[in-house]
Amino acid sequence: MKVLFLYTNINGFHADGFGDGIAQIMSVTKKAGYDIANMQIFEKSEYSQLEDLIINYRPDVVGFTSVSSQFSYVLELTDIIKKISQKIITVCGGVHTTLYPQCVLENKNLDAVFIGESEYPFLDFLKKIENNLSWKDSDNIAYNDNGKLKKNKMRKLLSPEELELLPHPDRKTYSLDKVLQMTGLAPFHFTRGCPFTCTYCSNIGIAKVYDKARFNIRQASPEYAIQELEETIKQYPTIGPVYKIYLTDDIFGLNKKWRREFLALYREKIKIPFACLMRCDVVTEDTMQDLAKGYCYRIQFGVESGNDYIRNVVMDREMPRDTIIRAFELAKKYGVETYALNVIGVPGETKEMLMDTVKLNCEINPTASGANIFYPYKGTPLGDKSFDDGMVNIEKYNDFSNERRESVMNYSEEWLETLKYYRANWESVVYPFTYKRAVSKSYYGFKQMISNIPYFGPIIRNNYQKAKKRIMMRTNRKRTDLSWPGR
Repeated sequence: MKVLFLYTNINGFHADGFGDGIAQIMSVTKKAGYDIANMQIFEKSEYSQLEDLIINYRPDVVGFTSVSSQFSYVLELTDIIKKISQKIITVCGGVHTTLYPQCVLENKNLDAVFIGESEYPFLDFLKKIENNLSWKDSDNIAYNDNGKLKKNKMRKLLSPEELELLPHPDRKTYSLDKVLQMTGLAPFHFTRGCPFTCTYCSNIGIAKVYDKARFNIRQASPEYAIQELEETIKQYPTIGPVYKIYLTDDIFGLNKKWRREFLALYREKIKIPFACLMRCDVVTEDTMQDLAKGYCYRIQFGVESGNDYIRNVVMDREMPRDTIIRAFELAKKYGVETYALNVIGVPGETKEMLMDTVKLNCEINPTASGANIFYPYKGTPLGDKSFDDGMVNIEKYNDFSNERRESVMNYSEEWLETLKYYRANWESVVYPFTYKRAVSKSYYGFKQMISNIPYFGPIIRNNYQKAKKRIMMRTNRKRTDLSWPGR
């Protein structure tokens, strides 16, 4: 039995990141003995390649993963697949289908959607198909039942002990090479869930799906995470010499015991600089000292808004301004770079409130700063309120992939243009002009331009990194020679 997994990122907000969820399900499916294949689609021009793959590979099941802004492409692709063969069963999982399973009613060529964590429900789904049984009683799915949404029962979330038993995400079938070349980082994700209740975030929406007030974190052991790192580094030896590591957990190290054990093992066995994401109110002097010793070179902090009302009432961040300032001060103290993440254009925000965010970013003076425009995700409190209050331009929303770079809200043209301007010019607004920053930005832009040259870009970058490493090794040898007794 053959299963084709498809990942789309057409005009996506992020450069091609790694699809941890689909890669995890791929590894479980492969371990169960099924024949699997994967294709990543970044341009509509690649649709014809999918047609060829479907004809030649002849899958029994095609599985997608999708965020909200990619779902329209999933629908287009299911149409293509069903025109080739009506026998192929098409399904989709991911954040969008979990928060908004009603999406299965939007196209007759999508047979079912998966809701929530579905490693084992997907295996049972395949077994039913393999044994010519009806898949319609499978757990964690929703489907179109004569024009009405039929949702089946949900299995419990996997416990930390059950997560420990999962094979690591499949980074062979879902090749990591393209991800490394396009992003310049090696991404890893070790935590499921986030206990905070930010109104714009998918985590609180997923908690509601499981009838929980909070989507508390679960994770396998630090040893399991280190094993995954070691396994991947062995498979892709450019991680370290060329590519740094990016830990994409929503909040890294929230569990203090887990964090300390992980960083101790990381210092001993991995020793590669890494970036991570954290909340400002998680950071203490002890935390920052531990991170700095443990090869953390950059932290991305969610500042979100500099206006107290927007940040703490509309967004439900519950984060005092002084806490944000203190986190950035501690990072500077221990020599850790910072990136400030901000959201503009949430319902109720005014120009004055937006400028509060600019002022706070100027005050904390992060290494880098960026702003995203609010996008109303269905199934989240602020997203649902936006739809319920008629604040979303539905026509624009239904044909929109410019997620977080433009707004789909029914704002005035003046405010829409203002948001686009500040998003596009955020760094120049936050940082005063200096020749040092201008030269640094030009150098980074040149590096990105070189890296994006097809085929030759990665070769040039790899050779540069190798040369840089050789020079550093020679320098270190000279320093060692000079430190010998008698010299």
